[in-house]
Amino acid sequence: MPPSTERPLVRLIVGSVRPIRVGDQLAEAIAPIVAEAADARVELVDLAELDLPLLDEPRMPALGDYQREHTKAWSRIVAESDAVVFVTPQYNGGYPAALKNAIDFLFHEWRGKPALIVSYGGHGGGLSGAQLRGVLEFIGLELAGQNVELTLPRDGYDEGGRLRDAAAIVASHEEPLRAAAATLRRVIRSTAPAPAA
Repeated sequence: MPPSTERPLVRLIVGSVRPIRVGDQLAEAIAPIVAEAADARVELVDLAELDLPLLDEPRMPALGDYQREHTKAWSRIVAESDAVVFVTPQYNGGYPAALKNAIDFLFHEWRGKPALIVSYGGHGGGLSGAQLRGVLEFIGLELAGQNVELTLPRDGYDEGGRLRDAAAIVASHEEPLRAAAATLRRVIRSTAPAPAA
């Protein structure tokens, strides 16, 4: 945990790695809302840039005996975060394999970590968020309130498959995002270790 004078670090994890996607656009628009409502420093972690292979650690993650440099780097990113926000699309009623793979690389780093789920899709991505929630609860993250679901309008895409105005879409869901981020702030404070005497 950072010193008490420093705001907590929240990392937004972009869960889609498709070459053409909108999760990165949405995460960038979500970041300032989370930063303000959670009173936190916010950084984006793009799984497409992290470029993890399919889980290739020879030993189970619960042992913490990581052999691969990419695993060690990913472990540091999560361990150094005071909280995480998962930004996930809905693919065929579930969340992306790349996001599940990234989660499965680690174990202890997730335990007790304050977290928030933001799903998105044509109908808000609720099935994706619900599946992800079940996994995160199983491995012991401290989920903050209800999932936030962003509904993407069919006419919101440009010719290249990107969002015309991600900020406007996020702004239309600002109230539940702010409420969820405020809850995340309370969870971060409640799980922070007591300062040394």
